[in-house]
Amino acid sequence: MQENNFVQIEGDLRQIADMLLLNGTLTECPGLIHGKIGIAIFFFHYAKFTGNDLFADYAMDVISEVLNQIHIASPADYERGLAGIGVGFDYMIQNNFLSVEDDICEDFDQRMVRAVMYDPWLNFSQYCGLIGYGQYWITRLRYQAPAVLAQKCLSYIILQIDEKKQEIPIAEQADVFCFLSNLQRISGFNNCSGLLEQCRRIWDLQSPVFIRGIPRLKDSVVGNVVRVYQHHCYFHEPIQDKIDIALKQIPDLDMEKAPVGTGLLNGYTGEGMMRLTVLDRTNISWMNLL
Repeated sequence: MQENNFVQIEGDLRQIADMLLLNGTLTECPGLIHGKIGIAIFFFHYAKFTGNDLFADYAMDVISEVLNQIHIASPADYERGLAGIGVGFDYMIQNNFLSVEDDICEDFDQRMVRAVMYDPWLNFSQYCGLIGYGQYWITRLRYQAPAVLAQKCLSYIILQIDEKKQEIPIAEQADVFCFLSNLQRISGFNNCSGLLEQCRRIWDLQSPVFIRGIPRLKDSVVGNVVRVYQHHCYFHEPIQDKIDIALKQIPDLDMEKAPVGTGLLNGYTGEGMMRLTVLDRTNISWMNLL
């Protein structure tokens, strides 16, 4: 990367950090995709990049605001609710930003059991439906206390997919396919391989929706790069050249045409994470959150 590009991106990052410092705790949504949890993740990474622990302190302030904001009746969805918040907390623990000593998500578990087993669920999508709940329960398998609940809920989700696989809309099939791909790699869920193969035969993986891929990511700078990354992860497409090209095409941050929100998918947080990825290619696992 040319030095002048490096300087430009660092300047963009400073502007993004300033905007998020002003607006982070004021952001209404507590969630992962559009809200405070995504902002906290950015500031932990930015603190590591800059070597300035004050940014990590601010991330903890944002997390405190989230914990004050959520309650037993909070929405369970992945996009704005507890499922995504829980996955975000697990990401921060796995990256050593938070201590594993306190299981922050323990209080979420009963709400998420209810969401899967008893409440009516909207669809099979990741952001608004059953697959998002499943992503939450995959992370809970890592922890001894909730592991039995996680297995129970995941088994129920698998059963729902199996029973309704012929009826799942095209727009939700990629979410289900990626979820089953994640699950089959986990010990105890080897039966997912057979279901995944059935879905592969039933669904048209060459349809324009699948080729365009992962509709929830929409058409944004962040979404388009993450789509390339996730296509590699789940559909085994070559990644390096494509993602290098995509990252090089990130436009300079134009404060006159700034992002409309603070979120991870289409706001300042996502713009910041993209630039951190350009400067530090080891920081790419955050793309799995979207």
